[in-house]
Amino acid sequence: MLDVYLTVLNMSITAGIAALIIMILRASLGKVLPRTFSYAMWAIVLYRMVCPVSFSSIFSMLGGLKPGLDTYTSSLKAISLTEALDFEGLSGHKAQELGSTPNLMQGAWIETTGGMEPMQLAATPMSTDYFAAAVTMIWVLGIFALLLYNVVTYRRLCKSMNTSTFFKDHQLVKECKTAIRMKRRVDVYESDKVESPFVYGIFRPRVMLPASAAYSSEGQGREQLRHILLHELYHIQRFDYLIKPLAFLALCVHWYNPVLWIAFRLFDKDMEMSCDEGAVNALKTGTEEDYAATLLNMASSRNGILKSCALAFRETNAGERVKHIVKYKKPGLAAGVISVILIILCVVGLLSNPVSLAEELKDGQANVLMICSTENSNTPDTFLLLGYNDDRKEVNIAVLPRDLAVLPDDGSYGIAERKLSGYAGGNPPDAVMEKLSETLGVEIYNFVKLDTGVFRDLVDALGGVEFNVPIKMVYEDPYQNLAINLEQGRQVLDGEKAEMLIRYRKGYLNGDLGRIEVQKAFLGAMIEQNSDIKIGSLKEIYQLLSKGMDTDLGIDKSKKLITLFRAAETIAFADLPVLQESDDPWAPLMLTPEAKEEMKAKF
Repeated sequence: MLDVYLTVLNMSITAGIAALIIMILRASLGKVLPRTFSYAMWAIVLYRMVCPVSFSSIFSMLGGLKPGLDTYTSSLKAISLTEALDFEGLSGHKAQELGSTPNLMQGAWIETTGGMEPMQLAATPMSTDYFAAAVTMIWVLGIFALLLYNVVTYRRLCKSMNTSTFFKDHQLVKECKTAIRMKRRVDVYESDKVESPFVYGIFRPRVMLPASAAYSSEGQGREQLRHILLHELYHIQRFDYLIKPLAFLALCVHWYNPVLWIAFRLFDKDMEMSCDEGAVNALKTGTEEDYAATLLNMASSRNGILKSCALAFRETNAGERVKHIVKYKKPGLAAGVISVILIILCVVGLLSNPVSLAEELKDGQANVLMICSTENSNTPDTFLLLGYNDDRKEVNIAVLPRDLAVLPDDGSYGIAERKLSGYAGGNPPDAVMEKLSETLGVEIYNFVKLDTGVFRDLVDALGGVEFNVPIKMVYEDPYQNLAINLEQGRQVLDGEKAEMLIRYRKGYLNGDLGRIEVQKAFLGAMIEQNSDIKIGSLKEIYQLLSKGMDTDLGIDKSKKLITLFRAAETIAFADLPVLQESDDPWAPLMLTPEAKEEMKAKF
């Protein structure tokens, strides 16, 4: 339900922006173009309110808004990210119960004073965002309350009309239908319980006339009746009796957006004024003043039922409508052409979304290599492959062993040179991408290179990460300026301690593979605990990273990739099947025969 609400929130903001633009056009061109133009423009807002999908165009007016908006809502969707995380991909085991994280380290071994023991991490309870649940519930209750209120008032209206009788002047009704070229049958009633004319009914729309007006069937009274009937029949001819309920239902869904309430009010005004224009066009020339007099006589509705029911058409905004119709002139060819051109431009600009990065991706895939080096060192320490698949709306993360063999054992290279870390230490990132693409059998499109100092700053910027350190980690290496001293147990790791955790490898039986399992578990915890990070923080983090980051990604593409990654429905850690062909613990790791096919399936 939260995902539904956030999708609606995205639609609501987009529709609100479209409504504001149309309000500006309406205010600036209202005296030049007919209200029929404004009325048609509100269809764009209605579409944005009810339809979550649209076409893409380079002419979209939402080019600067939509990517940021998608990032915002996808960031909020990430509140429930823990439910979407594929922990089966992390550990090979699904969570045993909802609300708990499985043993991410099952199957990995660590070295202790008592020998080799399987590594275990305590289950981490998933946190529930009660605020998001409360907001969603309030949203649903608001929709229900609005619908219930209007259903009750509409039933009251229909019940009050049970005593109405057929309007007897069938000839006048026929003349009005002929004037607007209306062929369908419409029933016209009169009642002494209403004070102004209106249309009601969805499946069988009817015109309801006040009895006082219906009795005036001669002279000036008959002409006023003609004006009234033309107006109400024009509503039916144009299917306003279906459009307005649909617009109101959409408004009920977006009831929390004040801009859309204002838009609905203006839409209602434009509907009435454009209907006045249609009625005047159906009359003889020089009748604008007589029609305005009719509006003044019949416009003030004091019926409580009509005022409270959004689904009935009643005469409102008498002053504005009178001023408009007195000044109204039937639009000429120039005004008609301008109206059509503006409508087309607004349809393309406001209905279309900017061309997204997903449409620019090669085969719907984006693979980015992240290379992390220790400070003041040319030899990278950690490698991540991030892949986004647009067809599956899925992000895959593979932690690549630094000991992975990328060069053949033909005697031309030493052991260190054959490994990924050694190759990356002596070659530029472009060459590393090309070599890994060849080794893994997947195309890597971009790279991001940073050092552990940036990683420390990132963890600190996130407020630390709560993690269960599996063993006491103690290790010193003066050649790397590395001093690790990390206590065992659950604790909040700041940037410095997080760096110790991901760099420690001595105590694992399977060396770098054991470290990779810890790194995956830590990344999973970091994603889970910071899945609800807000846009302001994202911007700060991006600026922080960019200071110490080398990448071939431009700013625009980086932002779009962040949007795609955070909007993904699933985040999974992909395993890279490797084997150690030698008893030498420092020997390079080789890919298994099926490794390339498995990587192609994910990346």
